[in-house]
Amino acid sequence: MRFKYKVRELIADKVLNNEKIENVQEATDMEAMSFKKLRKKLDPKKRYFIEYTNKKGNFISTIINGNQKD
Repeated sequence: MRFKYKVRELIADKVLNNEKIENVQEATDMEAMSFKKLRKKLDPKKRYFIEYTNKKGNFISTIINGNQKD
């Protein structure tokens, strides 16, 4: 079963009162067999905002970094 993910890259704009303010780019639709396999496709040096629905029907949105490829 392939899952569909909406992936948006986060771009750091500036720091205000010791808080990082980030902008998001356009959403790109990606497919992967699992969340772990999706992370392996992403660049480890960038931050991403991910939205998807898991196999139990729960909507999840999270901020992650890509995984290092071994």
